[in-house]
Amino acid sequence: METERTNTITLSILEEATSYHRWIIEKMKPFLTGNILETGAGIGNLTGWLLRQGRVLATDVREDYLNVLREKYRDHPNLVGTLIWDVREGFPGTREASFQTIVCSNVLEHVEKDDLVLTHFYRLLPPGGRLILLVPALKVLYNHLDKGLGHYRRYGKRELLKKMTHRGFTIRYFTYFNLFGILGWYLNGTVLRRSLLPEDQVRVFNRMIPLLMKVEAIIPKWAGQSLIAVGEKS
Repeated sequence: METERTNTITLSILEEATSYHRWIIEKMKPFLTGNILETGAGIGNLTGWLLRQGRVLATDVREDYLNVLREKYRDHPNLVGTLIWDVREGFPGTREASFQTIVCSNVLEHVEKDDLVLTHFYRLLPPGGRLILLVPALKVLYNHLDKGLGHYRRYGKRELLKKMTHRGFTIRYFTYFNLFGILGWYLNGTVLRRSLLPEDQVRVFNRMIPLLMKVEAIIPKWAGQSLIAVGEKS
C-alpha cells in the first residue's frame, strides 16, 4: 500500500510538469503512427499530449487512475476509450483491435517479468507496428526513490537492447534522455535517501526544460536519467 501511495503522490506532483511531458512527446513524435495504445497511462499526464498525435486507447491497472483520466479528456475526440489492463497478462481486448503504436512510459521497471510484457507487446502489434519505451536508466543510480516507487530495476543500455531484440523487435531509435535529471535523482534518492521527489524541485526543473532541451540537443548522449527506445515488429 505504501508503494501505491508513493506512486499516486508522484503522479500528482508530476501532473504540473507539462514542459517535461512535452519534451518526452517531442522525442516520441517522429515514431507515433496510426492508433496508439498507451499502457500505464495513470492519471493522464502524458495522455493529453498523445491525443494531439492520434487516436488513443489509454490503459492502466487501476480504475481510480482511469476515472481521473476520463474526467480530464472525456470530450476529446481522439480518446477512443479506456481499459483496465495489467500488462503482465494478455491483452483483454479483441484480437481485431488494431494499434500501430504502443507507448509504454515508466511502466516496464514496475514489472518483475519484463520479458513477458515485451512478448505481449510484440504479439499485439501488426507487422511494421512500433513499441515506444521510456524506462529509467543507469543501474548505479538505483536508490530510495526507485524503491519507494516499486521499481524492480533501472536499465542498462545493453540490457534493454538485448531484451527488445530477443523478443523480435528491430531497433529503430535508441537514446539516453534527460542528462541533468541524474543530479536531482542522485541527490534526493541516494544522498538524502528520500522516497518522494520534492514538489518545489519538480517545479523548478520543469521551468528549466526549454533550456535543457537546447543543451541536450547539442551535447553527446553519453548518459541520461532515462532511456527512450523504439522497436519495430518485422
